[in-house]
Amino acid sequence: MKTEHDHKLIRCPKLGDEMTFAYCLQEAGDLPCSRIVNCWSSCFDIAAFLKEILTPEQWSKFINFQPNDKVISLFELIQAAKAKK
Repeated sequence: MKTEHDHKLIRCPKLGDEMTFAYCLQEAGDLPCSRIVNCWSSCFDIAAFLKEILTPEQWSKFINFQPNDKVISLFELIQAAKAKK
């Protein structure tokens, strides 16, 4: 989905580099990055914007998303790498 904010840049605390708003909207596949509200709230009313563009089901999944613990995430990445061999 194209938005008026797609070209805007912000420093991503997750990746450590500048990313566009368009990337933040699709970072988690069909959902925005879990940090999008924290990162973009100083630029515009991101929560209201997301409520407009997301379906009710996507909004519900987004606000109820619980990120994995870092240790669990690392373990899952290791297991996925082993499975590829």
